[in-house]
Amino acid sequence: MPELLLALLDEEAGSLLVESTDQDLAAEIAADLDLVPEGLACARPQAMSLPEAGSGPSVRIGGVWHNSVIEGPGRRSVVRFPGCPIRCKGCYVPETWAFEGGTDVSVCEVAKALLSEPHEGITILGGEPFAQPEALSWLISQLRAREPDVHILVYSGFTYEALRMRGPDVQYVLDHIDVLIDGPYVVALSSGAGPWTGSGNQRVIDMHATLFEGEVVEL
Repeated sequence: MPELLLALLDEEAGSLLVESTDQDLAAEIAADLDLVPEGLACARPQAMSLPEAGSGPSVRIGGVWHNSVIEGPGRRSVVRFPGCPIRCKGCYVPETWAFEGGTDVSVCEVAKALLSEPHEGITILGGEPFAQPEALSWLISQLRAREPDVHILVYSGFTYEALRMRGPDVQYVLDHIDVLIDGPYVVALSSGAGPWTGSGNQRVIDMHATLFEGEVVEL
């Protein structure tokens, strides 16, 4: 039976966000309100922009967008990293898998772009952000240098435990972000998804509590 999961009026962006198990139901709501529906999902925004190429260390990105209310808590600015070695069956954004996708942009310019609009945090997603571990660590460093208290959330198809076994760049990222959403997308567990996740196995991990207490603490 079709189910309306969420209806959120975003007065600041001037939009109505509707989440439903049935696309026709969402379309009917839009028609009743004389609105034109546009597809929107995690890692698939309505529009992205690219910062200037710049100079210095670079990162390959698909684009940046602002005012997201679906990719983490609050209103967030988001950057998408192309390239994914995991390639989960049923992935909603398989267009992000190719490593040759996207554009090389200065890490400094990406950080500036993410922080240029009012926000309650920054989200980094993919593809797979940890497939570019050095560039990811540079970006985290630049964000912290420019706005030390900014809330940073990173998505990964790898588990926290697997990431902890990788090199110093990955460890730096884990030590300097606020939230990690981990684990591959599993179609069979999609009905058990919680806030900001795609399937029930994925965890929203409080990195501060996890690091200090020595075990995974979920939000």
